[in-house]
Amino acid sequence: YIMETSFFCQWFKGFEKGLDETDSDSRSCLLKHCAKYCADTGVLQSYLKLYHTVNGERDLFYSRLSEIGNVRGEIVVPNKEYFIYFPECACDIHTAFGVNTTNLCECSRQSILYVGKSVWGDSKIRVEQVETILSGDTECKFRVIFD
Repeated sequence: YIMETSFFCQWFKGFEKGLDETDSDSRSCLLKHCAKYCADTGVLQSYLKLYHTVNGERDLFYSRLSEIGNVRGEIVVPNKEYFIYFPECACDIHTAFGVNTTNLCECSRQSILYVGKSVWGDSKIRVEQVETILSGDTECKFRVIFD
């Protein structure tokens, strides 16, 4: 039994309102699971492949991120701090179902965190949202910091 896309578009409007009314800790808790399942569909494998290609060299990994496609990296402080850029919002919840709240971008932050922990193992890693398309910026930009 297949539901019509219009049902999901309507349902996701309620989801969007819920995201906007949820506190940041609850939103992070919800969206970290969304991020994991999304990343596990193939994104994580692309990052792991690049990690192995560069033999785990962090600066080389971030400088070659563009090889994955639809993403690029920048070294801010060698072996410590990086920027990750996305030239367009590729989130299906946004593109297919019209969810436009900037609170959805927490899912991207959580995805970068999940992928980072999966790739770098025991490294302490933080991810900060800097700019997002959904907030009117020309691209999405996240800071990745290794402590």
